[in-house]
Amino acid sequence: MQTYLAAHDEFVAWLDGLDETPASSEIDRRLRMLAQCAADRGMTAIHWTFVIDGLVAHATRKWPGNRSLANAVARGFDISGEWAACK
Repeated sequence: MQTYLAAHDEFVAWLDGLDETPASSEIDRRLRMLAQCAADRGMTAIHWTFVIDGLVAHATRKWPGNRSLANAVARGFDISGEWAACK
């Protein structure tokens, strides 16, 4: 689980260090890497839903006027439907 927690912390640190909204493809790429790490550590699609919920809340708190960033992070919910492919 430590590996996943480190990957999650790295993703949050990346978000925190943003000066501008990155391309949605970059957000998607990083979310998929985090999802793969989570799946490899035994997390389920239900767990992933809570992860994305927290990341969306964090992005919304950190950048309240940047809906495009929060929306791009929220696309991580779609990965729940593809969870079998992450395993």
